[in-house]
Amino acid sequence: MNYEKSLSLYRNDKTLQLLRAEHFPLLISFIHLAFKQQNRISYTQGELQSILNDFIYSLERQGITDYTQSSGDYLQRWAQHGYLRRYYESATDEPVYELSPATENALKWLEDLNKQQFVGTHSRLIQFFNLLQQIVNNTSGPYERIQKLREERSKIDKEIEQIQKGNFVRPSETEVKEIYFLAEETAKRLLSDFRQVEENFRELDTQTRQTIIKSNLTKADLLDSIFKQQDYLWNTDQGKSFRAFWEFLMSEQMQNELETLLEKINALPAIQEIKKEQVVDRIKTNLVEAGDKVNRSNDGLIEQLRKYVEQKNLSESRHILHNIETIESLLIDYKEEVNTHETWIEINGLFKPVLTMERPLFSPPIKVAFEKTAIEDGQAGADTDVLFEQFYVDIEELRNNVKSLLRNKSQVALSELLSHYHPTKGITEILGYIQLATNDEKHVVNREVQEELIVENQESGKTYRLQAPLIIFNR
Repeated sequence: MNYEKSLSLYRNDKTLQLLRAEHFPLLISFIHLAFKQQNRISYTQGELQSILNDFIYSLERQGITDYTQSSGDYLQRWAQHGYLRRYYESATDEPVYELSPATENALKWLEDLNKQQFVGTHSRLIQFFNLLQQIVNNTSGPYERIQKLREERSKIDKEIEQIQKGNFVRPSETEVKEIYFLAEETAKRLLSDFRQVEENFRELDTQTRQTIIKSNLTKADLLDSIFKQQDYLWNTDQGKSFRAFWEFLMSEQMQNELETLLEKINALPAIQEIKKEQVVDRIKTNLVEAGDKVNRSNDGLIEQLRKYVEQKNLSESRHILHNIETIESLLIDYKEEVNTHETWIEINGLFKPVLTMERPLFSPPIKVAFEKTAIEDGQAGADTDVLFEQFYVDIEELRNNVKSLLRNKSQVALSELLSHYHPTKGITEILGYIQLATNDEKHVVNREVQEELIVENQESGKTYRLQAPLIIFNR
């Protein structure tokens, strides 16, 4: 960190600009109340303005009258300075606000200034050693890894033996609190880091739009350049880490295990004593929302490329039509000067013209005359009963099934939903659930992960298994 780097950060870094902002106390206290204490990732403009109006009014009740502008002016100014991100979601004309990466960094730094009840040095030291051991174990050879696993097995066997003898020592409440504070801090930082990941994908989207506008390359060369940039981003350490994280998060086993762990932790008296925020409890929901926003940023890039290809094809078609009209106009203007004996075009191979007058004349169809015989009803050789055995799938009933399970859970997988509400109308009912998931943006359809669904025919008693994308319904 030399002088030039320090000066550049002082002048250009958004986080340092926020710490020197004119309305710093109002900005920090308000966004911490609205976003962190409420565990919200985004707000519509109407919602955030209402909360800011109430917050300024509460300050005036305390005798603080320094903030005389409207809440809309404050939000617009903060968005212009990069403290808040203001954007429009699809199918809506109302702006949406969320925290920028610079604001997340400022909040993390300010939270580090607030001293906790105690500093968990022991848990941090254990975590440090565990990380070093993980690096060594993952990079060691097969022989060393086997030796390490044997040592761990021997250690576990000795611990089981001691517990069976009655020598079981529970961790102290101090150790439990210390580890919980560390988990809570990790959860907060994990959610904050997603802002930067999403920002990187948005920058790629912005660069793509600028490249499309300014580039004179051909369509193939331009798409090749954009796809290389996208592949580079996904192949970076950050991109690979996000992919691995998303696959792990979408695992049904991981989600069930996480819910079980949270239920057991919340039942501990030591945790109930110190627990003030719902960061750990809402970690799964918040991570799914944040990861889904990153995926939507990537989907926006793909949609922009699709529009570019369609526009390029339309532009090329118009250019061809314009050239044809220009040729026709030139032929009309210089029709008296055209040399009919001059060679205009040469064709390789045998030329076989098809003239209009070579087509055969129209022949009227021959009318078939039926003899006067009695017409009797025929007998069908196929079973037509299936035509009258139609059924109707009630989408509202399926939607109510989803809402019923989400009353007690924040998320539910399609396989779990089918285990509670067995399909009675076969694959058509499952397609109805898939339609609900694809039509609502809050639900997640992960096409990279497959799960097995079981459908039973109640009449025949047969069971059918089918593979479908992993579908997660969110509250």
